[in-house]
Parts: sequence; structure tokens; C-alpha cells
Amino acid sequence: MTSIEKSQIRYARLAGFMYLFLIAVYLLGVMITSRFEVPGNIAETTHRVMEHELLFRFGLALGSLNALCAVLLAVSLYVAVRVIDKNLALLALAFELVYAAAGAAANLIDYAFLKQQMDAYSSGILDAKQLTSLADLHSFLDAAAMNIVCILYGAGSILFFYLFLKAKAIPRILAALGLFGSVLVPLTGFAGLILPHPSKLLQLGWLPIFAAEVSVGLWLLFKGINLRSRRDETLS
Repeated sequence: MTSIEKSQIRYARLAGFMYLFLIAVYLLGVMITSRFEVPGNIAETTHRVMEHELLFRFGLALGSLNALCAVLLAVSLYVAVRVIDKNLALLALAFELVYAAAGAAANLIDYAFLKQQMDAYSSGILDAKQLTSLADLHSFLDAAAMNIVCILYGAGSILFFYLFLKAKAIPRILAALGLFGSVLVPLTGFAGLILPHPSKLLQLGWLPIFAAEVSVGLWLLFKGINLRSRRDETLS
């Protein structure tokens, strides 16, 4: 086994770990921040956030960690598949890095909204109408940023799973599931941007890629990638 192949295997296992870790970080962050929300009552939501500000900030900080994990995942996948098609792998890496940057920018929106909440709370002026308007603006910006992030993420994911499928580096059924799920993600993002009142059913578009990433993450972490088929193609 060459040094390049050993490097591929190491980075493939790192990518498997990062798939699983990134999912866990994202879900934990959403779980923490969503528990403070009181639907239809922004004043009570603000009160809850200020009472447990450190916990809420920790939930937001996990969003920043998510962006860092996305960079590590993208680089790991790039190293694992670049020998298959360096140009496509580089393009996939570029999409994923821009996605990570966009995700970090979206996280800034949450911090900006938190600053507004803190100012309103500390001043003692909790104008329900103004807070509601601010919350609506935050919700709109957050949704738009999320949809754009989905498009960028899906584009890179499509290319990475295509390369996995092309090289037979992982079981074809896993690569095909990942490719199918990756196609649905940007479609969901575009639908969210185009439709004025997108249905919550669009969230179902995340289920295939979620199943694929968990499955592929576990496979890469414990099984690595198959280099034999690529080696055989080179020899032939």
C-alpha cells in the first residue's frame, strides 16, 4: 500500500467521524436554542433567553463549531477522493468551503438578534410590537440563509457522492442513497426561496441525506474506503 493510499484511508475515516460529529453538533445546537422559543410570544421568549443566556449562547456557539466541522469534513472528503477526479473533487471542496462560510455568516444573524434582545431586556423596554417585527425579520433572514446554505451544501455533496459511486469506494447502495439525498437538498433550498409560504413538508427532503450521512459516516469510520477497484482500473 502506497503512502497516498494510506493517506486516503486515514482521511476517509476522519470524514466518517466528521459526518457523525457534525450531525450530533447540529442537532444539539438546534435542541438547545429551540427550547427557549415560545410560539407567538416573543416577550416570553426574550425573557427565557435572558434568564439562561449562557446556555443559549452555548447553543449558538455550536453553530460556529458546525461551520468548523464542515471545513474539516470537506477537506477530508477531498483528500479521500481527489485521485478519482481531481477537478471534480476540487470543485466539490470549493462548494463545501463556501457553504461553511455561509453557515458562519448565518450564525452571525443569530448573534445580532441576540444583541437586540439583550438591549431591549436591559433597557426595560419590551415593546411587544417592535419585538415581534424584529423576530419576524430574524425568522425571514434565518430561513433565507438556511436555504442558500442548503443549495451550496447540496452542490458539493452531489459531487462527493458521485465520485464515491464512480470509484466504487463505498457500497453502491450507500453512494446512490447519498447522491439521491444530495440532489433533494438543493431542490428543497430553491423551493424555500421561491415559494412565498413553503410547506413544512419540504423538511422531509432532508431525510434521505440524513440517512445516507449516518450510514456512510459509520461505514467510512469503521470500514474505510475500497481502494482495490481503483487499483484494478489503474492496472488495466
